[in-house]
Amino acid sequence: MSLSLVEVAGANFRTDEQSDTLNTAFMGRLGMRKRYLPARLAISRSLAIAAPPPLLGDELDPGKVIKGDTLFGTGTALSVWVALIAQRAGQPDLDVRGLIALVGAHWKRGLGHLDKDWEQSGQDVTKFIKRLVEVAELPMAGGSLPGVGGTVSGATFSSGQIEVPIGEIGEDATTKEKVLWNVNGKGGSPHSAIMGGSGSGKTVMAAAMLRAIREQASVPMLAFDFKGDLSDFSGTRGQTPLGEAFEAQVIEPPRMPIPLDVLRLTASDQYGIDEAALRFRESFSRLKGSRLGDRQRSAVHEAASRALKSEEPCELHHIRDRLLEVYQEHEMKEDGATASMEELCRFPLFKPMHSPAEFFQKSWIIKLPPNVPEDSRTIVVNLLLDALDQYLNSLVDAASSPDGARGLRIICMIDEAHQILSTKLPSLSRLIRMSRSKGGAIMLVSQSPDDFSGEDDDFLDQMGLVGAFSTNAKPGSAARVLGKGVNLTTLQTGQAYIRRRGDLAARKIKAW
Repeated sequence: MSLSLVEVAGANFRTDEQSDTLNTAFMGRLGMRKRYLPARLAISRSLAIAAPPPLLGDELDPGKVIKGDTLFGTGTALSVWVALIAQRAGQPDLDVRGLIALVGAHWKRGLGHLDKDWEQSGQDVTKFIKRLVEVAELPMAGGSLPGVGGTVSGATFSSGQIEVPIGEIGEDATTKEKVLWNVNGKGGSPHSAIMGGSGSGKTVMAAAMLRAIREQASVPMLAFDFKGDLSDFSGTRGQTPLGEAFEAQVIEPPRMPIPLDVLRLTASDQYGIDEAALRFRESFSRLKGSRLGDRQRSAVHEAASRALKSEEPCELHHIRDRLLEVYQEHEMKEDGATASMEELCRFPLFKPMHSPAEFFQKSWIIKLPPNVPEDSRTIVVNLLLDALDQYLNSLVDAASSPDGARGLRIICMIDEAHQILSTKLPSLSRLIRMSRSKGGAIMLVSQSPDDFSGEDDDFLDQMGLVGAFSTNAKPGSAARVLGKGVNLTTLQTGQAYIRRRGDLAARKIKAW
């Protein structure tokens, strides 16, 4: 072969301009951040076809360039790519110019076939990946599907608008007409808040809407269950239990550790380490037992920074060990901070089996009933939400369909959310303010509008849907949420006031 890997690594590869536009489209469809990822997928798709691809004509406008060492990598990876292309071409005397021409042709043909695969899969990412696995004749059993560029978790799990009834019945209390919520429509918000006293039916409404979303899109769910009955919850009409509808795995820490590398760094430079240490300190400082003063806050940050820098994967017990070291070095007496760390490490809350990208493409219900120590419950929620926030914000914006609907990547549902709202966790605030563009949807189920009154950020202003059942909320709180003249104490069984973003006034509905 009359070429060298050094030449290939430095060569400029491109396809035609029209195909390059399709390459960009696949970045959005699959949540990819680099141009070379859909290019690699396209070339692989074309190599699966025995016939040689037609070479690009001179009349086609050229697309953007990707260097060989970026497109194919270096070392063994580069050698394998060149060998596969040369073998398929049947040209033992292939030179760099011939390789460039073949790569452009495979790239174009592969994108065309990927686009057909995408449409035939109904623009559903799971079906699309399954189709590619079938084309590649890979085994379907024995684990999760291989991902594009290492993972498919950055992809969206919906296409087009998702409209769901608001509750099991979801009809206007007066006119009996159906009342729907457009979850991901253009200009709206996919976040929701549902409030009501104990036994009012707020969880019935939430579960019905979640099932309806799942019926239209295979979006995964992360749910926090503070009562312990969410997985088997089937509503008032004996519907499919929520856990079964989402094919969710139920985890009950500390009896079962959560299989997530929850402290994984998104950037391993010093800035990334310091930022991760700061985020951990803010989560840890929300624990009631920690009581961090200035010296304790500095010590926790230093301990987390040391552990994150030296341990991979980093676990809570690594931070505990470094915290004890820091206390000894600074001649500090053990206090509430060290005691809280010891308590958190008494049982393993997390086990680093999955990366955030792998973890958040599956559905999980995290059971945190009252018998779990409060600090353990708080740190589990705080660290999981922090990991979700970092993961979503590491992705490109979720793709939008032609009708302007934003694709969904994950739904995060917090039942009995008043138990966590009081911690004023920054990551929850960031998720509500910023995750919409990334395909995140947050659902908060709480007891009363009063639960939101102490938040630094006005969460309810960020919601696409707010609903409230009968509750003894303060008149001012109810009016702030739903408008003047709304009296929640007069609602009958199964009734709720709801207000969607853009509605001029609240509406009374029959939810269940």
